[in-house]
Amino acid sequence: MVDQLEGLVEDASHRPELDLAAVYRQHAEEVSRWIERLWGRHDAEDVLQEVFMVVQRLLPEFRGDASLGTWLYAITARVVSSRRRKERWRRLLFLRATPELQIERTPAVTPLVSALEQQASTIVYAVLDELSERDRTLLIMFEIEGLHISQIMSVLSISEDNAWVSLHRARARFRKAYSKRFKREAGA
Repeated sequence: MVDQLEGLVEDASHRPELDLAAVYRQHAEEVSRWIERLWGRHDAEDVLQEVFMVVQRLLPEFRGDASLGTWLYAITARVVSSRRRKERWRRLLFLRATPELQIERTPAVTPLVSALEQQASTIVYAVLDELSERDRTLLIMFEIEGLHISQIMSVLSISEDNAWVSLHRARARFRKAYSKRFKREAGA
């Protein structure tokens, strides 16, 4: 994945005009995967459409300072973060609590493997949902997506030292939230 993104950086003065259709064809699958990991499968197509509406609006302003993939990831993370914030407010305002541990059905090799994968994913995302948007995004980018720290620096507009410190602290908050949640559930 990192190799795919690194080859996309071009000198802005020699960069050809980017075409939305070409960007979509080349990156829609990758953006869909990011959305699924950051948002989930529910309404993922709507989120994908929203991401590419933002891309369409901002594409003429793309200077090539970062790779196209990093730029797209930053847009995706902001769109998902905005949607998550709106969804939280909607649930709060309308008192429509969603089940905390939703299980998404995915095909697996065996029912046992499927159940274990779903349970692990559900646990991880339930704990991630308790973290701040920044911690959540940072952990997903580094731990799940496997983005290089330089790409994370570009997406979050932070220094390398800040990125590593933030990652360390996000991991610690994840461990604390995990321990707190499952110590409480085990004791109940």
